[in-house]
Amino acid sequence: MYLANVPTADKPAGKAEQRAFEEALRTANPDLDWENLGLGQTVQIPGALLVKFEDADLRDKILHQEKAVADAERDLGNAKKDLALRRIETASANRQAALDVEFSQQDLDRYIEGDTPLQLLKMEGDIALAEEEIKRAEEKLASTRKLREKVMRLHWKCRATNSPSRNNKQHYTDQKQQELFLKFEQPQQKKRYEAKLDQATVEQQRTIQKSNTLVESAEGTVLRRTEGLKAQQERLVLYKEQLVKSEMRAPQDGLVIYARSSSRYNDTYIKEGALIRKGYSVIDLPDISELMAVVQVHESFVRHIKTDQKAVVRIDSLPDREFHGVVRHVAPTPDARRKYYESISVYDTHVWIQDENSQLPEDLKPGVSAKAEIIVAELNDVMMVPVQSVTTYKGQKVVQVKRGENVVVVPVKTGQFNNRFIEIKDGLKEGDQVSLAPNIDENSAPQGDSSPSPAIASAGS
Repeated sequence: MYLANVPTADKPAGKAEQRAFEEALRTANPDLDWENLGLGQTVQIPGALLVKFEDADLRDKILHQEKAVADAERDLGNAKKDLALRRIETASANRQAALDVEFSQQDLDRYIEGDTPLQLLKMEGDIALAEEEIKRAEEKLASTRKLREKVMRLHWKCRATNSPSRNNKQHYTDQKQQELFLKFEQPQQKKRYEAKLDQATVEQQRTIQKSNTLVESAEGTVLRRTEGLKAQQERLVLYKEQLVKSEMRAPQDGLVIYARSSSRYNDTYIKEGALIRKGYSVIDLPDISELMAVVQVHESFVRHIKTDQKAVVRIDSLPDREFHGVVRHVAPTPDARRKYYESISVYDTHVWIQDENSQLPEDLKPGVSAKAEIIVAELNDVMMVPVQSVTTYKGQKVVQVKRGENVVVVPVKTGQFNNRFIEIKDGLKEGDQVSLAPNIDENSAPQGDSSPSPAIASAGS
């Protein structure tokens, strides 16, 4: 594997390095106002550049997105101005409609309470005046008739004097006009004013509804433009965050381990120009102050493995030394590559090495080969036999035991086991000799039937 020392970056001295460092600072702190930095403000100092991804397309997206944000801000501003204008116009229209209703009501009240009584009063005055004229004419006519007998020259004056009949006609006319006014003109005019008031009221309601619709439409436009601006701004923030993440910098001093491709056809390291997909592991920055052994446990043993179990770790490059460890994690699913290529199921198990007395060499590198023995149980004073001595016969676990000159099949009850020995809880006694390669034919039966004598091993504690 490829390893490289990566020191934490200090402030560069050269002009080119200075510009690169300033650009890295701005990239690592996209939200800072560099023109107005406050005293005590936190600034993230970037480490050494480890990997830089191609960002030309991303920068183009940022430019286009900044324009989209500016357009959205302009559209939102126009929508807010239109909303303010709509509110002014609709408020004015509503006030005018209210005034029209008020004036129509006043016209009706004035006609009922003012114009009609005045006109009736005038008509009554005209009738009274006509009656007074008739009375005076009659008095003059009577006086004239008396004088005509005495003075003949007054006859012409008598002809010139209005006769009571002419005044009677005027009186009749005034009375008739009053009747027509009360019967036709006054009710019709009142209904006209009432209709005008109703029309103004309906127009006011229509104006209010129209105003509310216009304002709601403008408010909806402002809301949509606001949400659109927010979406454009969030997308711009996302692009800027992706631009920051296009540079991978060292967060601390340590080793850089470039990942290999997981493809069976391409087993090369990450390199310049390589194409990667989402979720691809690019580099690792291991903390060498703590080491962990990744061991693969077969599916037949994995159910016995639990976290916090103790283990003994042996490193291939240090064959004469053993290290204590503890299980920290057991993978819930088997290794997909081993299962696909080798058709076996093994589970990655993380064993942390406990370097209590600083026994690990300082120059020990990550990635070295190691083995681990996980202690699933500590058994004392138990009977055990080699694991290959136990077999299954007719649904029972059995062993072949030597009885004198014969080898018999004995059922047993087993317990814990490892890759060398298995615990016998019942069925054997100490000193029994068991077969290392059981060979039971179909006619054999437990406890008494003999079989050919294979290699023999003693059962012991």
